[in-house]
Amino acid sequence: MSQPDVLFVVLDSVRRDRVSAYGHDRETTPNLDRFAEEATLFEHAYTPAPWTLPSHSSMFTGLSPSEHGITNGFSDQSLRLPDSIETLTERLSADGYRTAGFSNNPWVGTLSGIDRGFDEYVEWDLEIGVDGDADISTTRDRLYSAAHNLLAQGARQPVFLLKRRLFTSNLVDRASRWMRATAEDESPTFTFLNLMEAHSPYFPPRDAFEALDLSPPGPIEPRLLNTKLLAYVLGRADLPPERRERVLEFYDASLRYQDRKLDQLLSTLKETGRYDDSLVILVADHGKNLGEHDRDGTPPHSTRPVNTKVPLIVKRPGQDAPERVSQPAELAGIFDLATEPELSPTATLCGNEAALVEDYVPHTGRTTEPTTRWRVLADGTHHYVRADDGREYLFGPDGNRVSEDRETLLNRFATAMESRVARLSEWGDEEKADSEGLSRGTESQLEDLGYLE
Repeated sequence: MSQPDVLFVVLDSVRRDRVSAYGHDRETTPNLDRFAEEATLFEHAYTPAPWTLPSHSSMFTGLSPSEHGITNGFSDQSLRLPDSIETLTERLSADGYRTAGFSNNPWVGTLSGIDRGFDEYVEWDLEIGVDGDADISTTRDRLYSAAHNLLAQGARQPVFLLKRRLFTSNLVDRASRWMRATAEDESPTFTFLNLMEAHSPYFPPRDAFEALDLSPPGPIEPRLLNTKLLAYVLGRADLPPERRERVLEFYDASLRYQDRKLDQLLSTLKETGRYDDSLVILVADHGKNLGEHDRDGTPPHSTRPVNTKVPLIVKRPGQDAPERVSQPAELAGIFDLATEPELSPTATLCGNEAALVEDYVPHTGRTTEPTTRWRVLADGTHHYVRADDGREYLFGPDGNRVSEDRETLLNRFATAMESRVARLSEWGDEEKADSEGLSRGTESQLEDLGYLE
Protein backbone atom coordinates (compact mmCIF):
# COMPACT_ATOMS: atom_id res chain seq x y z
CA MET A 1 0.00 0.00 0.00
CA SER A 2 1.39 3.47 -0.92
CA GLN A 3 1.76 6.02 1.83
CA PRO A 4 -1.48 8.02 2.17
CA ASP A 5 -1.76 11.65 3.15
CA VAL A 6 -2.82 11.94 6.80
CA LEU A 7 -5.12 14.64 8.16
CA PHE A 8 -5.27 14.45 11.96
CA VAL A 9 -7.64 16.89 13.65
CA VAL A 10 -8.08 17.02 17.43
CA LEU A 11 -11.34 18.70 18.40
CA ASP A 12 -10.21 19.76 21.84
CA SER A 13 -12.69 19.16 24.70
CA VAL A 14 -15.54 18.00 22.46
CA ARG A 15 -18.03 15.95 24.43
CA ARG A 16 -19.35 12.81 22.78
CA ASP A 17 -22.91 13.45 23.96
CA ARG A 18 -23.02 16.93 22.33
CA VAL A 19 -22.08 15.65 18.86
CA SER A 20 -25.11 15.07 16.65
CA ALA A 21 -23.43 12.09 14.93
CA TYR A 22 -23.54 10.43 18.37
CA GLY A 23 -27.21 11.24 18.96
CA HIS A 24 -27.37 14.80 20.32
CA ASP A 25 -30.78 16.27 19.47
CA ARG A 26 -29.29 19.60 18.37
CA GLU A 27 -27.54 19.53 14.99
CA THR A 28 -24.26 20.80 16.40
CA THR A 29 -21.98 19.06 13.89
CA PRO A 30 -23.70 18.66 10.49
CA ASN A 31 -20.42 18.50 8.57
CA LEU A 32 -18.89 15.98 10.95
CA ASP A 33 -22.11 13.98 10.63
CA ARG A 34 -21.79 13.93 6.84
CA PHE A 35 -18.17 12.88 7.15
CA ALA A 36 -19.29 9.97 9.36
CA GLU A 37 -21.52 8.76 6.51
CA GLU A 38 -18.41 7.71 4.60
CA ALA A 39 -16.13 6.83 7.52
CA THR A 40 -15.79 4.56 10.56
CA LEU A 41 -17.43 5.77 13.76
CA PHE A 42 -16.15 4.28 17.00
CA GLU A 43 -19.01 4.02 19.47
CA HIS A 44 -16.82 3.48 22.55
CA ALA A 45 -13.56 5.41 22.20
CA TYR A 46 -11.58 6.41 25.29
CA THR A 47 -8.86 8.95 25.85
CA PRO A 48 -5.52 7.87 27.43
CA ALA A 49 -5.91 10.72 29.94
CA PRO A 50 -8.76 13.15 30.60
CA TRP A 51 -6.90 16.37 29.82
CA THR A 52 -4.89 17.86 26.99
CA LEU A 53 -1.20 17.49 27.82
CA PRO A 54 -0.95 13.75 28.60
CA SER A 55 -3.64 12.86 26.06
CA HIS A 56 -1.80 14.48 23.16
CA SER A 57 1.48 13.05 24.41
CA SER A 58 -0.05 9.57 24.23
CA MET A 59 -1.58 10.05 20.79
CA PHE A 60 1.78 11.29 19.47
CA THR A 61 3.81 8.44 21.02
CA GLY A 62 1.49 5.44 21.27
CA LEU A 63 2.31 5.21 24.98
CA SER A 64 0.23 5.50 28.14
CA PRO A 65 0.93 8.52 30.39
CA SER A 66 2.86 6.43 32.91
CA GLU A 67 5.01 5.17 30.04
CA HIS A 68 5.93 8.51 28.47
CA GLY A 69 6.03 10.32 31.83
CA ILE A 70 3.96 13.40 30.97
CA THR A 71 1.31 13.12 33.64
CA ASN A 72 0.92 16.52 35.35
CA GLY A 73 1.25 20.13 34.31
CA PHE A 74 2.89 21.74 37.31
CA SER A 75 4.95 24.71 36.24
CA ASP A 76 8.04 23.56 38.16
CA GLN A 77 8.11 20.07 36.61
CA SER A 78 9.09 18.93 33.15
CA LEU A 79 6.30 19.35 30.64
CA ARG A 80 8.20 18.09 27.60
CA LEU A 81 8.39 14.65 26.08
CA PRO A 82 11.88 13.18 26.45
CA ASP A 83 13.90 13.44 23.24
CA SER A 84 14.52 9.70 23.38
CA ILE A 85 10.83 8.99 22.75
CA GLU A 86 10.00 9.16 19.06
CA THR A 87 6.92 11.16 18.16
CA LEU A 88 4.40 10.38 15.45
CA THR A 89 5.61 13.33 13.39
CA GLU A 90 9.26 12.29 13.66
CA ARG A 91 8.37 8.80 12.46
CA LEU A 92 6.35 10.08 9.51
CA SER A 93 9.05 12.61 8.62
CA ALA A 94 11.62 9.81 8.57
CA ASP A 95 9.28 7.89 6.27
CA GLY A 96 9.31 10.72 3.74
CA TYR A 97 6.29 12.79 4.79
CA ARG A 98 6.11 16.55 4.59
CA THR A 99 4.59 17.72 7.87
CA ALA A 100 2.68 20.74 9.19
CA GLY A 101 1.00 21.43 12.52
CA PHE A 102 -1.40 24.15 13.68
CA SER A 103 -2.26 24.28 17.37
CA ASN A 104 -4.97 26.26 19.13
CA ASN A 105 -3.80 25.05 22.57
CA PRO A 106 -0.72 26.28 24.51
CA TRP A 107 -0.01 22.76 25.82
CA VAL A 108 0.33 21.42 22.27
CA GLY A 109 3.54 22.69 20.71
CA THR A 110 6.89 23.92 21.95
CA LEU A 111 5.81 23.70 25.59
CA SER A 112 5.34 19.91 25.39
CA GLY A 113 7.73 19.08 22.55
CA ILE A 114 4.89 17.96 20.30
CA ASP A 115 6.19 20.37 17.66
CA ARG A 116 9.20 18.09 17.11
CA GLY A 117 9.52 16.72 13.59
CA PHE A 118 7.28 19.27 11.88
CA ASP A 119 8.43 21.15 8.77
CA GLU A 120 5.91 23.88 9.58
CA TYR A 121 4.35 24.64 12.97
CA VAL A 122 2.10 27.48 14.10
CA GLU A 123 1.51 27.90 17.82
CA TRP A 124 -1.67 28.80 19.74
CA ASP A 125 -0.78 32.54 19.74
CA LEU A 126 -0.07 32.48 15.97
CA GLU A 127 3.68 32.49 16.54
CA ILE A 128 5.44 30.66 13.71
CA GLY A 129 7.24 28.02 15.74
CA VAL A 130 8.81 26.14 12.83
CA ASP A 131 9.05 27.88 9.47
CA GLY A 132 9.49 25.67 6.44
CA ASP A 133 9.58 26.36 2.72
CA ALA A 134 5.87 25.94 1.89
CA ASP A 135 5.28 29.72 2.11
CA ILE A 136 1.94 29.35 3.90
CA SER A 137 2.33 32.43 6.10
CA THR A 138 1.57 35.89 4.75
CA THR A 139 3.65 38.98 5.47
CA ARG A 140 1.02 39.99 8.01
CA ASP A 141 1.28 36.55 9.66
CA ARG A 142 5.04 36.93 10.00
CA LEU A 143 4.79 40.44 11.41
CA TYR A 144 2.26 39.30 13.99
CA SER A 145 4.44 36.33 14.93
CA ALA A 146 7.41 38.62 15.52
CA ALA A 147 5.35 40.97 17.74
CA HIS A 148 3.13 38.52 19.63
CA ASN A 149 5.22 38.63 22.84
CA LEU A 150 4.84 42.41 23.05
CA LEU A 151 1.08 42.05 22.62
CA ALA A 152 0.93 39.43 25.38
CA GLN A 153 2.78 41.74 27.78
CA GLY A 154 0.68 44.77 26.89
CA ALA A 155 -2.75 43.12 27.26
CA ARG A 156 -2.73 40.32 29.80
CA GLN A 157 -6.12 38.75 29.09
CA PRO A 158 -8.47 39.90 26.35
CA VAL A 159 -6.18 39.79 23.31
CA PHE A 160 -6.16 36.01 23.11
CA LEU A 161 -9.58 35.26 24.56
CA LEU A 162 -11.70 37.61 22.48
CA LYS A 163 -9.87 36.66 19.30
CA ARG A 164 -10.19 32.90 19.78
CA ARG A 165 -12.37 32.65 16.69
CA LEU A 166 -9.90 34.81 14.76
CA PHE A 167 -7.10 32.47 15.79
CA THR A 168 -9.07 29.33 14.90
CA SER A 169 -9.97 30.83 11.53
CA ASN A 170 -6.38 31.86 10.90
CA LEU A 171 -5.02 28.41 11.71
CA VAL A 172 -7.56 26.73 9.44
CA ASP A 173 -6.73 29.20 6.67
CA ARG A 174 -3.03 28.39 7.00
CA ALA A 175 -3.70 24.66 7.04
CA SER A 176 -5.79 25.10 3.90
CA ARG A 177 -2.92 26.99 2.24
CA TRP A 178 -0.59 24.16 3.25
CA MET A 179 -2.80 21.52 1.65
CA ARG A 180 -3.04 23.54 -1.56
CA ALA A 181 0.69 24.30 -1.61
CA THR A 182 1.60 20.61 -1.31
CA ALA A 183 -1.18 19.22 -3.51
CA GLU A 184 1.18 18.55 -6.45
CA ASP A 185 3.96 17.05 -4.32
CA GLU A 186 4.96 13.45 -4.83
CA SER A 187 5.69 13.16 -1.11
CA PRO A 188 2.82 12.26 1.22
CA THR A 189 1.76 14.90 3.74
CA PHE A 190 0.85 14.88 7.43
CA THR A 191 -1.38 17.74 8.54
CA PHE A 192 -2.23 18.14 12.24
CA LEU A 193 -4.59 20.62 13.85
CA ASN A 194 -5.83 21.21 17.37
CA LEU A 195 -9.05 23.24 17.33
CA MET A 196 -10.26 24.59 20.64
CA GLU A 197 -13.70 26.14 20.31
CA ALA A 198 -15.21 23.54 22.68
CA HIS A 199 -12.82 24.56 25.48
CA SER A 200 -13.98 27.36 27.75
CA PRO A 201 -14.15 30.34 27.56
CA TYR A 202 -16.91 30.42 24.93
CA PHE A 203 -17.42 33.27 22.46
CA PRO A 204 -19.33 31.67 19.56
CA PRO A 205 -20.66 33.99 16.84
CA ARG A 206 -24.28 35.07 16.72
CA ASP A 207 -25.10 33.04 13.60
CA ALA A 208 -24.04 29.82 15.34
CA PHE A 209 -26.78 30.38 17.94
CA GLU A 210 -29.28 31.17 15.21
CA ALA A 211 -28.39 28.01 13.28
CA LEU A 212 -29.42 26.01 16.36
CA ASP A 213 -32.55 28.10 17.06
CA LEU A 214 -30.96 29.40 20.26
CA SER A 215 -31.25 32.89 21.63
CA PRO A 216 -28.11 34.88 20.70
CA PRO A 217 -26.39 36.68 23.58
CA GLY A 218 -26.16 40.41 23.98
CA PRO A 219 -22.84 42.24 24.17
CA ILE A 220 -22.33 41.70 27.92
CA GLU A 221 -23.56 38.13 28.48
CA PRO A 222 -20.53 36.24 27.06
CA ARG A 223 -18.09 38.00 29.36
CA LEU A 224 -20.32 37.53 32.43
CA LEU A 225 -21.07 33.91 31.66
CA ASN A 226 -17.42 33.04 31.10
CA THR A 227 -16.33 34.79 34.27
CA LYS A 228 -18.80 32.68 36.28
CA LEU A 229 -17.82 29.55 34.36
CA LEU A 230 -14.14 30.10 35.17
CA ALA A 231 -15.04 30.40 38.86
CA TYR A 232 -16.78 27.03 38.56
CA VAL A 233 -13.82 25.45 36.76
CA LEU A 234 -11.50 26.67 39.51
CA GLY A 235 -13.80 25.27 42.21
CA ARG A 236 -14.77 28.67 43.60
CA ALA A 237 -18.48 28.56 42.73
CA ASP A 238 -21.27 26.17 41.82
CA LEU A 239 -22.93 25.89 38.42
CA PRO A 240 -26.69 26.15 39.12
CA PRO A 241 -29.05 24.37 36.68
CA GLU A 242 -30.25 27.49 34.84
CA ARG A 243 -26.69 28.72 34.29
CA ARG A 244 -25.54 25.26 33.28
CA GLU A 245 -28.23 25.11 30.60
CA ARG A 246 -27.07 28.42 29.15
CA VAL A 247 -23.44 27.26 29.28
CA LEU A 248 -24.42 24.19 27.28
CA GLU A 249 -26.12 26.44 24.71
CA PHE A 250 -22.88 28.43 24.37
CA TYR A 251 -21.01 25.13 24.15
CA ASP A 252 -23.28 23.81 21.39
CA ALA A 253 -23.01 27.06 19.44
CA SER A 254 -19.22 26.83 19.71
CA LEU A 255 -19.37 23.31 18.27
CA ARG A 256 -21.53 24.55 15.40
CA TYR A 257 -19.01 27.28 14.57
CA GLN A 258 -16.07 24.89 14.80
CA ASP A 259 -17.89 22.41 12.57
CA ARG A 260 -17.99 25.09 9.88
CA LYS A 261 -14.20 25.44 10.05
CA LEU A 262 -13.85 21.65 9.93
CA ASP A 263 -15.86 21.67 6.71
CA GLN A 264 -13.40 24.19 5.28
CA LEU A 265 -10.55 21.77 5.94
CA LEU A 266 -12.30 18.78 4.45
CA SER A 267 -13.48 20.80 1.44
CA THR A 268 -9.95 22.03 0.78
CA LEU A 269 -8.62 18.48 0.91
CA LYS A 270 -11.28 17.45 -1.59
CA GLU A 271 -10.37 20.37 -3.87
CA THR A 272 -6.77 19.15 -4.02
CA GLY A 273 -7.94 15.78 -5.33
CA ARG A 274 -6.19 13.89 -2.51
CA TYR A 275 -9.15 13.36 -0.18
CA ASP A 276 -10.24 9.93 -1.43
CA ASP A 277 -6.83 8.36 -0.85
CA SER A 278 -6.18 10.12 2.48
CA LEU A 279 -6.37 8.82 6.02
CA VAL A 280 -8.51 11.29 7.98
CA ILE A 281 -8.68 11.09 11.78
CA LEU A 282 -11.13 13.30 13.69
CA VAL A 283 -11.12 12.92 17.45
CA ALA A 284 -11.51 14.73 20.77
CA ASP A 285 -8.60 14.55 23.20
CA HIS A 286 -11.03 14.43 26.16
CA GLY A 287 -14.52 15.51 27.16
CA LYS A 288 -15.66 18.14 29.64
CA ASN A 289 -17.59 18.17 32.88
CA LEU A 290 -20.13 20.99 32.86
CA GLY A 291 -22.02 20.33 36.05
CA GLU A 292 -22.82 16.62 35.70
CA HIS A 293 -20.49 15.60 38.52
CA ASP A 294 -19.31 17.19 41.75
CA ARG A 295 -15.89 18.71 41.06
CA ASP A 296 -14.80 17.72 44.57
CA GLY A 297 -16.40 14.26 44.51
CA THR A 298 -14.80 10.83 44.65
CA PRO A 299 -13.80 9.33 42.33
CA PRO A 300 -12.71 12.53 40.55
CA HIS A 301 -15.12 13.84 37.93
CA SER A 302 -12.25 13.62 35.43
CA THR A 303 -12.41 9.81 35.58
CA ARG A 304 -16.08 9.64 34.60
CA PRO A 305 -17.29 8.95 31.02
CA VAL A 306 -18.23 12.59 30.35
CA ASN A 307 -14.46 13.25 30.38
CA THR A 308 -12.97 9.93 29.28
CA LYS A 309 -15.32 8.74 26.50
CA VAL A 310 -14.84 10.72 23.30
CA PRO A 311 -15.96 10.96 19.67
CA LEU A 312 -13.62 9.25 17.18
CA ILE A 313 -14.32 9.02 13.45
CA VAL A 314 -11.77 7.71 10.94
CA LYS A 315 -11.85 7.56 7.14
CA ARG A 316 -9.32 5.11 5.82
CA PRO A 317 -7.89 5.56 2.30
CA GLY A 318 -10.49 4.61 -0.30
CA GLN A 319 -13.36 4.35 2.17
CA ASP A 320 -16.68 5.80 1.03
CA ALA A 321 -19.25 3.85 3.09
CA PRO A 322 -20.11 4.13 6.79
CA GLU A 323 -19.02 1.62 9.41
CA ARG A 324 -19.61 1.48 13.14
CA VAL A 325 -17.30 -0.23 15.60
CA SER A 326 -18.59 -1.29 19.02
CA GLN A 327 -15.32 -2.61 20.50
CA PRO A 328 -13.54 -0.31 22.96
CA ALA A 329 -11.02 1.91 21.16
CA GLU A 330 -7.95 3.60 22.63
CA LEU A 331 -6.54 6.85 21.26
CA ALA A 332 -2.93 5.79 21.91
CA GLY A 333 -3.47 3.50 18.91
CA ILE A 334 -3.56 6.56 16.62
CA PHE A 335 0.26 6.34 16.44
CA ASP A 336 0.08 2.90 14.82
CA LEU A 337 -2.95 3.86 12.74
CA ALA A 338 -1.02 6.71 11.10
CA THR A 339 2.32 4.94 10.75
CA GLU A 340 1.04 1.54 9.58
CA PRO A 341 -1.67 2.36 7.02
CA GLU A 342 -1.83 -1.23 5.82
CA LEU A 343 -3.50 -2.17 9.11
CA SER A 344 -7.21 -1.55 9.68
CA PRO A 345 -8.33 1.14 12.14
CA THR A 346 -10.02 -1.55 14.23
CA ALA A 347 -6.81 -3.55 14.49
CA THR A 348 -4.75 -0.58 15.68
CA LEU A 349 -7.31 1.07 17.95
CA CYS A 350 -9.21 -1.89 19.43
CA GLY A 351 -6.48 -4.29 20.51
CA ASN A 352 -7.69 -4.71 24.10
CA GLU A 353 -10.93 -5.97 25.61
CA ALA A 354 -11.16 -2.79 27.69
CA ALA A 355 -9.62 0.65 27.33
CA LEU A 356 -7.16 2.03 29.89
CA VAL A 357 -7.27 5.63 31.12
CA GLU A 358 -4.73 7.14 33.53
CA ASP A 359 -5.42 10.26 35.55
CA TYR A 360 -2.92 11.94 37.87
CA VAL A 361 -4.83 14.32 40.16
CA PRO A 362 -4.49 17.27 40.50
CA HIS A 363 -3.64 18.00 36.88
CA THR A 364 -1.99 21.40 37.22
CA GLY A 365 -1.05 24.04 39.75
CA ARG A 366 1.46 26.66 40.79
CA THR A 367 3.52 24.29 42.94
CA THR A 368 3.87 20.57 43.35
CA GLU A 369 1.02 19.07 45.37
CA PRO A 370 0.50 15.48 46.52
CA THR A 371 -0.65 13.51 43.49
CA THR A 372 -3.03 10.56 43.39
CA ARG A 373 -2.97 8.27 40.40
CA TRP A 374 -6.32 6.95 39.28
CA ARG A 375 -6.80 4.38 36.56
CA VAL A 376 -9.93 3.54 34.61
CA LEU A 377 -10.77 0.38 32.70
CA ALA A 378 -13.81 0.73 30.42
CA ASP A 379 -15.37 -1.76 28.03
CA GLY A 380 -18.26 0.32 26.70
CA THR A 381 -20.66 -1.10 29.28
CA HIS A 382 -18.89 -0.88 32.62
CA HIS A 383 -16.56 1.78 33.90
CA TYR A 384 -14.11 0.57 36.59
CA VAL A 385 -12.17 3.23 38.52
CA ARG A 386 -9.34 2.52 40.95
CA ALA A 387 -6.84 4.61 42.90
CA ASP A 388 -3.34 3.48 43.80
CA ASP A 389 -4.40 3.36 47.45
CA GLY A 390 -6.94 0.62 46.65
CA ARG A 391 -10.19 2.60 46.48
CA GLU A 392 -12.31 1.21 43.66
CA TYR A 393 -15.64 2.05 42.03
CA LEU A 394 -17.74 0.41 39.35
CA PHE A 395 -20.32 2.19 37.20
CA GLY A 396 -22.81 0.79 34.72
CA PRO A 397 -23.94 2.10 31.32
CA ASP A 398 -26.37 4.51 32.98
CA GLY A 399 -23.53 6.14 34.92
CA ASN A 400 -24.79 4.86 38.28
CA ARG A 401 -22.87 2.60 40.61
CA VAL A 402 -23.33 -1.10 39.99
CA SER A 403 -25.07 -3.08 42.73
CA GLU A 404 -26.06 -6.36 41.03
CA ASP A 405 -23.19 -8.88 40.84
CA ARG A 406 -20.96 -6.11 42.10
CA GLU A 407 -18.32 -8.27 43.79
CA THR A 408 -18.02 -10.62 40.83
CA LEU A 409 -17.60 -7.73 38.42
CA LEU A 410 -15.20 -5.91 40.71
CA ASN A 411 -12.98 -8.99 40.92
CA ARG A 412 -13.06 -9.44 37.14
CA PHE A 413 -12.13 -5.82 36.44
CA ALA A 414 -9.50 -5.73 39.20
CA THR A 415 -7.80 -8.78 37.71
CA ALA A 416 -7.97 -7.29 34.23
CA MET A 417 -6.57 -4.01 35.52
CA GLU A 418 -3.63 -5.73 37.21
CA SER A 419 -2.87 -7.67 34.04
CA ARG A 420 -2.99 -4.55 31.90
CA VAL A 421 -0.88 -2.43 34.25
CA ALA A 422 1.74 -5.20 34.48
CA ARG A 423 2.36 -4.74 30.74
CA LEU A 424 3.19 -1.05 31.13
CA SER A 425 6.78 0.13 31.31
CA GLU A 426 6.94 3.24 33.47
CA TRP A 427 9.27 6.05 32.47
CA GLY A 428 11.85 7.07 35.07
CA ASP A 429 11.97 10.68 36.28
CA GLU A 430 15.67 10.81 35.41
CA GLU A 431 14.77 10.45 31.74
CA LYS A 432 12.60 13.56 31.61
CA ALA A 433 13.66 16.68 29.78
CA ASP A 434 14.83 19.71 31.73
CA SER A 435 12.10 21.94 33.08
CA GLU A 436 11.43 25.20 31.27
CA GLY A 437 9.67 28.24 32.69
CA LEU A 438 6.39 29.47 31.24
CA SER A 439 6.33 32.72 29.31
CA ARG A 440 4.02 35.41 30.67
CA GLY A 441 1.73 35.10 27.65
CA THR A 442 1.46 31.33 28.01
CA GLU A 443 0.96 31.57 31.76
CA SER A 444 -1.85 34.10 31.33
CA GLN A 445 -3.56 31.93 28.75
CA LEU A 446 -3.35 28.87 31.01
CA GLU A 447 -4.84 30.93 33.84
CA ASP A 448 -7.78 31.96 31.70
CA LEU A 449 -8.31 28.39 30.53
CA GLY A 450 -8.56 27.29 34.17
CA TYR A 451 -5.26 25.39 34.44
CA LEU A 452 -3.47 27.76 36.82
CA GLU A 453 -4.78 29.87 39.69
